Parts: sequence; C-alpha cells; structure tokens
Amino acid sequence: MKTWWACNFTLVLVGVVSSLRASAAGDQLQVSVDRWLEVRRPMGQVLYSRGQTSQAARNGIRLQAVGDTITTKQGSSTVLAIDIGTGFIKVSENTTVQIQKLLTGKSGERITQLQVKAGQVALQVRPFTNSASRLEINTPAGVAGVRGTEFGVSVQQNGKMGVATMKGGVATDAQGQTVLVKAGFQNITIPGEPPSAPVPLREDTRLNIRQLVANGNQVRIVGTVDPVNLLAIAKQPQNTDKSGNFDITVPLLPNRRVEAVVVTPLGKQQLYQLAVP
Repeated sequence: MKTWWACNFTLVLVGVVSSLRASAAGDQLQVSVDRWLEVRRPMGQVLYSRGQTSQAARNGIRLQAVGDTITTKQGSSTVLAIDIGTGFIKVSENTTVQIQKLLTGKSGERITQLQVKAGQVALQVRPFTNSASRLEINTPAGVAGVRGTEFGVSVQQNGKMGVATMKGGVATDAQGQTVLVKAGFQNITIPGEPPSAPVPLREDTRLNIRQLVANGNQVRIVGTVDPVNLLAIAKQPQNTDKSGNFDITVPLLPNRRVEAVVVTPLGKQQLYQLAVP
C-alpha cells in the first residue's frame, strides 16, 4: 500500500527536539505572540474546536489559543502548517491534536506543546535557530521531544505510545525517566510506566491471527501485531497490550468478512480482509 508521504512531498515525522521540560523560571519569561498552526488540505471529516464550539475545518483556518483542537474522523486527514515556515504536522485519521502551549519567549525561543490523546501524527520540522526552542508531543503515556530527527508517534485509545525513529534521536519521557530512541530503533511507553528499552525498527505491518471464531452474529478475533502499531478492526480503533496481543469480539457481517488495518508510527498501512469460516 502506498504511504502518504509518497504523494507530494516527504512528510515523515521530521522533528527538531530539545529539553523535555521547561523550568518554571523559563515559563515566566514566555509571552504569546504571533504563533499559530494553519489547516492545510483537510480531507474528509475534519473538525476545528475552540471552547464549546466546533466547525468543519476549512483550508487556512488557524489554531492560535491553548485548547484549540483539530479532530479527524474515519478516513479523514489534514496537514497543520507551523507558523513562519517552521514545518508541518500530518494528522492521520481518528486523531485528536490539541494546543497545550504555543509561545514565544523573551529571547525569541519558540515553545510548541501539542497533545495527542489517540491516533497518529507525522512532522516535518526544520532545525531550530534558537537552541532553547522546543517542540513536544504529549500523550497519556509520556512525552516525545524532537531535535533534528525523522520519527513517528502512534497513540492507542488506552494511551499506549509507540515511537519509531528514522534519523537522529527522539527523547521519550515518562515517570521521571528519559529514554533516547536513536535512528533505526523503536519503543513503547505505557501509562504509569517508564519508556521501554528501544529495539530495532521493524516497520512490520503483519497481522498474526490465532483465532477467528464465529458465534452467532459475532466473531471473536485473537491475534498479535507489533506493539508500537495502531490496529483498527471493523473500522474501530483497538487496544493491544505491551506485547501487541489483542482479544476482541465484533459484529459479524452477512458477507462474513471483517476489515482490519494496521498502521505503524511512521504511517505505513496494511489493509486486511479477514474471511470468517
């Protein structure tokens, strides 16, 4: 299956990272000026929310305030352009991205903190000219911080975060521990636990099915995927454990087929049509 970055320009999680935590003193010097994320190329059902109001995200609309949110539904996507040509964020389907901090400091450093509760994002960000600048992706499990790197982040509904690095290094931070994921490696972070030790990058979209058993109008599916990957079955995001195992029951359609999609943190996808005996 063609990956999304093969179409127009390379947009695989290219980031630029610095320290994961700002000091309280640093935060006191930050001011909010001329910062925004601009919606580009919304496809399908993409929603922009501010406060209690939401609307269809139009090309050119800007997220500028803390709490501003972009949400993509099934089969939808968009690109967010970071102000003054800093870079781009590709937001895949079934993903929510919210601004937590969008500031310019007294010394000109730019602080960008985004929250991804579930889904998959990819970034292309030029190197920072100010060494104090930061770009962080916060998830329920921890933080992925970027500096001169290509990497991907996936977040399951249960908060489990997968990180895969193509170039440079990504610092994953949780429970007071920081683990560097260098080029050619991947790791996971589970809510309440420190980041796992990195293992070689696999980009493995295989779906290993151990049981596929019909029971009336339902079907039980037991199997395994790479633990860093996202899994959707019957168009619904599914959780896997730290080893990538899952055991779910979904409705059985009259054609006795179940659709499954596996997505890596870098955005590689594989579609499966499971034939139920």
